Amino acid sequence: MRDASWQRRLALGSLAGFVWSLGTVGSWLYPATREHLAAGPAAAAALTAAAAWTYGGAYLAALALVYGWLPRPRWLAAPAALVLLEQLRTGVLGGAPWALLGQTQHDVLPLAQLAELTGVAGLSFLVLLPAAAAAEPRPARTVGLLTSAAAVAATLLFGGIRLRTLPAFDPGGEPDLAVVSGLNLAADPLAAYVAASATAPPAPLTVWPEAAVPGYLSDDPSAAGAVARAARTRGWLLLGAPRHENSGGARRYFNSVLLFDADGRLRNTYDKRRLVPFGERSPLPALSTVPRPFSAGTADAPLATDRLRIGPLVCWEAIFPALARRYAEQGVDVLVNLTSDRDLGTGASQQLAFSRFRAIETRRWLVRASGTGATVLVDPAGRVHRADTLHLGPPSGRAGRTIYVRFGETMSWLSAALLVALWLPHTANVWPRWGRK
Repeated sequence: MRDASWQRRLALGSLAGFVWSLGTVGSWLYPATREHLAAGPAAAAALTAAAAWTYGGAYLAALALVYGWLPRPRWLAAPAALVLLEQLRTGVLGGAPWALLGQTQHDVLPLAQLAELTGVAGLSFLVLLPAAAAAEPRPARTVGLLTSAAAVAATLLFGGIRLRTLPAFDPGGEPDLAVVSGLNLAADPLAAYVAASATAPPAPLTVWPEAAVPGYLSDDPSAAGAVARAARTRGWLLLGAPRHENSGGARRYFNSVLLFDADGRLRNTYDKRRLVPFGERSPLPALSTVPRPFSAGTADAPLATDRLRIGPLVCWEAIFPALARRYAEQGVDVLVNLTSDRDLGTGASQQLAFSRFRAIETRRWLVRASGTGATVLVDPAGRVHRADTLHLGPPSGRAGRTIYVRFGETMSWLSAALLVALWLPHTANVWPRWGRK
């Protein structure tokens, strides 16, 4: 693209963006669309292609388009432009930060620790830096590659030090919470969760996943009674279930997290804020893809038991950094991701990979309760553990506020400032000198 016209850059970027995005999500999004929306093959293919392009491919096409207009050195400007475009991806049309470039480093833990300082944006910058340098002619290529090597080395050094200071998972100790997962496809999911909880290790808090109760408790006294009895038997109970309420004569539906106390009373509710486009809401007001769309929640306050402050994240909310960051600012003890995974297929492993950064950014444990898979615990270093109970340790030893939690997406502001700084020398030759005759 270096010397191509803007039309050719846009064409190349569009092709690459579509192939990349569809290759990333198509294998699971197409069957999910057919299953969840009951769409035929043609309609499902069209919706899959539209979603892949709108929420992913278009941004790579935009990067290709602006590449030829970026100030030099482009090996610095291109990563900054990518960071800003990925920030747009996180917010536009409800946002979809799925498969950001920095998320590729989820399993390279010494590099991934950079997220404590910059979030995923810093990793996106770092990953694109050597690639952008390699695309430059000499001598800019040499300078860019040497700078990239130095940046990667510094990040590895920082990450190695942080990993040594963060303790590994200790399966011992009195558990603070127990998770019962993987029963959403049972003939009677609620009965299955009640039965499994009766034999689970005792803990002050028990967690069931998203849609563990598939129906509306307010419409089913028998189900509501079963949940209340389970809470009285187990203690505090956190679970996912839909709910509805009437407002102004209209009924609104929510995908919610319900917290019951040890007396079986509903103590608090969290309504999912980041709804899945096409699946839980229509992406545009004029496009009706959901017969009964959910309404987005408005509150992001933690849910509190008598011992823990919990930051609930429903399904793909765990890939959005802002929610987890706000919870960490409010001093939660643990992030709990309640997810169904029913329609995700192989996408569930992608969601887990992207969710690991919430633990690193906030230095909190992330508990992932899956409706169709196993329980996963992600420690504050981003390491993944397969266990159904978690001991958090004494409150005095739990995490405070990281640089990222304190200052948020500063990498986006730094990228914008870098682009402005790179442009300034060029503007001296572009703008007319005032007073010249």
